[in-house]
Amino acid sequence: MRQQTRSHLFAETILEGSFRGVWEELLDVFGSVDVPLRPAGPFTSTGRPMTPKRQRRRLGGRDAYALLPVDQVGLNLELNRRLVAQGWSRQPFVLGTPVGTPLDSYLKGDFEKEGVFVEVEFGNTASLFRDLFKFQVAGRSGVGKVGVLVVATAPVTRLFDSGVATYEQAVNLLPYMNIGLALPTVIVGLDIVDWEPIARRYEDMKVVAERAGVPCHPFELVRGSDEAGTLQASIEAG
Repeated sequence: MRQQTRSHLFAETILEGSFRGVWEELLDVFGSVDVPLRPAGPFTSTGRPMTPKRQRRRLGGRDAYALLPVDQVGLNLELNRRLVAQGWSRQPFVLGTPVGTPLDSYLKGDFEKEGVFVEVEFGNTASLFRDLFKFQVAGRSGVGKVGVLVVATAPVTRLFDSGVATYEQAVNLLPYMNIGLALPTVIVGLDIVDWEPIARRYEDMKVVAERAGVPCHPFELVRGSDEAGTLQASIEAG
């Protein structure tokens, strides 16, 4: 996947200097991961039509279903697999043991290596604020020297479930991070390089759904929809 970055407190400059090897390793994992796709065929859902995973959205003045070909859970799992294979610690405690004994906290991050503390956020916007809190605590406790917040760009999240935090939203928080976050943190936005396989899978899913009587929006309308506006989504798939 392609990456976009924005820095808080010169985090990317720090990573390229004092943590170059770890930073390059992290970017290589992001750049080489393939986007996992959901199957085009139907899923089983009690009491509902057996059609591909979808959400009802109002786009272009029409109520219909947006299909969700990108498997955000699968993407999370693949990043987890690759980072663990590279020696990254999984689910590090945010609070360290500066006094020699474990501290009374169960708050954990996603990954850590050599002081680079990583949160991968493909969840809802509220989780984004929890990530920033964890960065602050990790920095104050000494567990993290630099933070890396990984989110998807808005066009990618439009093919996820609704309400997922975006790179653009995280960047808009930079002025507030300047007020309250002491840990240098870089925001990494994951974007799709080649949309063609996603578009083909969407069309395959659309055929299955519409054969079952489920009207669907076209791919380009879903991909290019205004996330901040009129998405009124109700999740129809599990």
